Amino acid sequence: MSKRLIIVLALVLLAGFTCAAYAEVQNVKVSGDITETGVIRNHLNLRDNPTVGFIGSGFGENVNAILSQIRVRVDADLTDNVSTTVRVLNERVWGTEKQNANIQGTGTVAANSTTSDSQIDIDLAYATLKEFLYSPLTLTIGRQELRYGNALIIGDIDTNAVAAGHGRGDRVLPDSLDDLSLRKSFDAVKATLNYDPLVVDLVGSKIFKNDVSQNNDTNLYGINAAYALRKSINLEGYWWARSRKAAVTNSTNAAVELNKRENLNVIGGRAVVTTIKDLTLSGELAYQFGDHERNATLYPDELVPALDDGADTRRHVSAYAIQAAANYVLPVAKRYAPMVGASYTYLSGEKFQSTKRTYTGWDPMFEDQNSGTIFNKIFRATNYQLFSGTVSMKPMDDLKLSLDAYYLMLNQRYTQTAFATPAHLSGLNGDPLYQMLGRKYLGWEWEAGLTYDYTEDVQFGLTGGMFIPGSAFSSENRDTAKQIMGSMKVSF
Repeated sequence: MSKRLIIVLALVLLAGFTCAAYAEVQNVKVSGDITETGVIRNHLNLRDNPTVGFIGSGFGENVNAILSQIRVRVDADLTDNVSTTVRVLNERVWGTEKQNANIQGTGTVAANSTTSDSQIDIDLAYATLKEFLYSPLTLTIGRQELRYGNALIIGDIDTNAVAAGHGRGDRVLPDSLDDLSLRKSFDAVKATLNYDPLVVDLVGSKIFKNDVSQNNDTNLYGINAAYALRKSINLEGYWWARSRKAAVTNSTNAAVELNKRENLNVIGGRAVVTTIKDLTLSGELAYQFGDHERNATLYPDELVPALDDGADTRRHVSAYAIQAAANYVLPVAKRYAPMVGASYTYLSGEKFQSTKRTYTGWDPMFEDQNSGTIFNKIFRATNYQLFSGTVSMKPMDDLKLSLDAYYLMLNQRYTQTAFATPAHLSGLNGDPLYQMLGRKYLGWEWEAGLTYDYTEDVQFGLTGGMFIPGSAFSSENRDTAKQIMGSMKVSF
């Protein structure tokens, strides 16, 4: 189809929307943003001269690109209790027209190599029905963002374990940049019951449909209850369940789809306390239970038994996560808004290639934390302790400076020696393999940032960071990874 025909059809569609607006819509609001980000990333595979089998090409050995992200949103009020929201998203790398081996970083042409990088994706598309059946109930139906608490469990459908374009190949962004995607939305139905001060969300979502190589029909269900105990104390409790049907390989190297589904449950609670002026304290505890499928596609380092003679590929799950954080706005020199913060995260781990019946590794599910950091790109959110600290201040009203530090250590050591079986630290096939030693120290990351509000609608940002690997890494891959990102965001 020619570009002219596409333009004509787009104009006809726009005219149809315009005519319908006069007849059906009470109020229409158009908003959006344009973000241009220059990204330099070096040595994310922690090797100066990668060798065959450890390259993870395109992951971040020598990345130098400009990423364009454009969103346009339309909100329409149809009646007092019915509204709709549609947002389109375009993410692309400057200077490219189609996915190919160069931008996909896989060394081969992507399966959807004819897809233009100028395609428009439907990022949001949902209807909101307030006071549905009775006043406390609101229904939200369609593609929508789901984010609860500090997004330890639910926040991003493209989390780095199943990132867009990363291990799936159905998005435009290359592997080296997909963790920066703005896509957060889920295809879901959400029922919100507002019994102030208690708010309960019931959610059902279709994550992936008929993608055997990755998930083959993955569903998400859950309930989240938030209760304002008082103005300064907020409590949350939740239960989430992910259900998916995987495939394994039998002794003849043939893919066999399992009849049973892998069902993973997580229950937990969170509290946020602001009783002391300028101090915010939060804590979260979560426990996972259910099934873990021995599947080398979903878990590339897993030891998978051949599916013959009734071989059991299922393991029981018993894993947990702890997270605590504190942020304090210093009472001195309030003009400069000085702030200090610290947090601690514990994600239980599984021994490398363990064959025990109980699986103790934390599954990140759909978390959305530490976006843009180097360690978040390298590591799957499991089997580590993370200590972080931040300081920030505003020397001028429109200028903010920040410094962040992250210290990571393993919970379960890698026991192999150098040149033995390497590990996929990201948890994804095709990513770099890392030689690990039997030590716990993973490394430090340091990041410095600057944000400048040019106007109310235009913001410039500059961040630089480095990840310094620790003694858990073999000397074969212990080079420092570096990153610089400069951005401009215009909101309208």
